[in-house]
Amino acid sequence: MKLRAGEWIVLGGAALIAAFAVLVGSLIYLKPPPVEYVYSENVTTQRGEAIYRAQGCSSYHQIFGNGATYGPSLDGEGSRRSSEWLQAYLLDPRPGVGVKPYRVKMPAYGTLSEVERNALVAYLQALRVPGQR
Repeated sequence: MKLRAGEWIVLGGAALIAAFAVLVGSLIYLKPPPVEYVYSENVTTQRGEAIYRAQGCSSYHQIFGNGATYGPSLDGEGSRRSSEWLQAYLLDPRPGVGVKPYRVKMPAYGTLSEVERNALVAYLQALRVPGQR
């Protein structure tokens, strides 16, 4: 069977794409991108993550590139804020804590029980910069 010129071009293009994919994949395997943020998971943080999802927080905040950007990213939040600060902020959110102004005001979470707020704070505290406690 003899291939026509157009078919050779398609096969050549497919071979180039496959070679490029192998090259990029091997480069990423040999030298993965640096880790910017870590998450220390335990039973309490899992409960906090469930509350985070149930309250729809990802509709406003982003964690590890997932979620919306109407509010500030929560990556590394545990390294920036104390648990006391987070507790107080969940009860009475104030504007102006992010690096840029946002049009959406965060609601207060006083309707959550203390146990639920503690779990949510534990989840946020578990989002850290590597090497920081």
